[in-house]
Amino acid sequence: MQLLTQMLVELEVEQKVGAGKQERMPDRKNYRNGHHQRTWKTRVAEIDLAIPKLHKDSYLPSLPEPRRPTEKALLAVIQEAYLKGVST
Repeated sequence: MQLLTQMLVELEVEQKVGAGKQERMPDRKNYRNGHHQRTWKTRVAEIDLAIPKLHKDSYLPSLPEPRRPTEKALLAVIQEAYLKGVST
């Protein structure tokens, strides 16, 4: 589950930046600047996420939304992964 959520975070950041990790693109919108750790607590387990920092902008993943029940958020992660073609 942790790998799946981290993959979704990476996909979101790639869309926001306009390029993959360590990928050189002439039309990229932003640059990565390290990451910070965040623990996402669910009823089932605690998931450690490495949230990328961006140079010009801030980024908050859509997965652990504030004031959103964790189980609904976890279900949304699984559904989004399925729609994007990510398999386990």
